[in-house]
Amino acid sequence: MIKILLLVLTLLLISLSTVADDPKRNQIGSWGGVIFKSDPLLNLHLFLYELARDRDALEEFKSNGAITSSKISIFEKAIKDYRKLGAENNIHIVRSESEIANLTEALMTGKGIDNSEAENTLGHHINEIAPLYNATLWGKHLEKNLEWHQELQFKLKRYGNKISADLERLFAEDLIVNTHTINITYKPGLRQGATTSARSHQTIINSTYPDYSGWLALEMFFHELSHVSSVGRKSTLRRLIDKEFDKFGVADKKGIWHPIQFYTVGETVRRAVSRVEPNYTAYAKANGLYRGHWDYKVLLDKYWMPYLDGLVSMDEAITNIAKALSKEKSKELTKFKMWGNKSAT
Repeated sequence: MIKILLLVLTLLLISLSTVADDPKRNQIGSWGGVIFKSDPLLNLHLFLYELARDRDALEEFKSNGAITSSKISIFEKAIKDYRKLGAENNIHIVRSESEIANLTEALMTGKGIDNSEAENTLGHHINEIAPLYNATLWGKHLEKNLEWHQELQFKLKRYGNKISADLERLFAEDLIVNTHTINITYKPGLRQGATTSARSHQTIINSTYPDYSGWLALEMFFHELSHVSSVGRKSTLRRLIDKEFDKFGVADKKGIWHPIQFYTVGETVRRAVSRVEPNYTAYAKANGLYRGHWDYKVLLDKYWMPYLDGLVSMDEAITNIAKALSKEKSKELTKFKMWGNKSAT
């Protein structure tokens, strides 16, 4: 804990300095081709977005005494505009055409906030609140980010290389192309807890959600990394799905690539840590993701697991999945026709 506190104080001094052109600004560590950052302005931006979209979180924040009542109004003005500009509709912090997404990208990529732009409402709020945030909240938020990072680094040193190599083999793609930046934030600004921009090779991942802590943090770290190359639109997996699903008439099921990604990363991490954590449950299963339009768990157990076990090729596995979905679709059409005929009589 003392080490973390000393590191917090050091990074606070660095983060409050004005070295805007320093590419290592706010960097708190690295692993392979991954750079970890904890940027105060990005943290503030997503913290405000979280308060704007979650009224319970806002009420808790207002009542905890971290900010005096005379200063709360500064936050409330910002939150009002965050709501108006997209928070009420949960506009995505990266993948949307919005001022919120533009500000997220500027802060992630180190471009900073351009106060000369007339339509920069949120940027003006960030600059106004930043001194107060730095003086009252940033120390706590940074400490939490550093604790999360330190725990993850311990696991990466022990299991990271094996998991990385296994995923590269299974997806038949490089996991990291050049470098990838992980932006650790106290709050993620969205329900999912993490998001990745394949265009800029940047990830935002939170340090406070329970389902992103402990061993799940290790899985979700690799899950986000794999979004860029491993399961990108031009990846081996997506190209195979496109070809085989078109062939068997199930193009509407191509979104299965995401459940396959969860399944593959989760199983790879489970196997890597099974000796020390024999009861590890992968994120998708633990959070009940395999339901509704993601109800593929039985199918993946039957046809994708053999690929993970080395019993069939990826091509064979995807073809088998496409065939199975095609059969299911045919059965559903037959039932629908029978029901239609009965209704007509």
